[in-house]
Amino acid sequence: MSTKHAAYLESSLPTLILGIGNAWRGDDAAGRLVAHALRARELPGVTVIEANVVDPSLLNAWQEVDRLIVVDAVNSGAAPGTVHCFDLSRESLPGSLSFCSSHAFDLAALLNLAHTLNRLPPQVWVLGVEGHEFAHGQTVSAPVQQGVDKCVAAILALLDAVTD
Repeated sequence: MSTKHAAYLESSLPTLILGIGNAWRGDDAAGRLVAHALRARELPGVTVIEANVVDPSLLNAWQEVDRLIVVDAVNSGAAPGTVHCFDLSRESLPGSLSFCSSHAFDLAALLNLAHTLNRLPPQVWVLGVEGHEFAHGQTVSAPVQQGVDKCVAAILALLDAVTD
């Protein structure tokens, strides 16, 4: 990370990265794995949290931030490991994109609720890592692990882009 990037993040309201997933359901762990990797980098001005499920209590997690980055496993029919990235200030989540069914509340519905209640930060990105194996007791597949690495790189690039 550049010095310019670090100085910008320290002088602004923080960024929250939310990794969602179930570590015991194979590829559903993708969001949590991205969160682990980013937390290990100790990025200044960035808070990284994880959630096993999506529910309305998450609305409180992002109330004091400028930007929110949410990562979850998705199923759209694309190749496993494909990384999808959506800037919600410019586009909506496509209806063909489904988030893992193990969550108590649909992520798209939660983000729509937050928008309706005017409880979204100014900048929101949603990244999805295409999964394939979601059975209990499965490990993360190799293509999804590669997608996790690509997703981490994409988030670092997003953070660098906000400094330009």
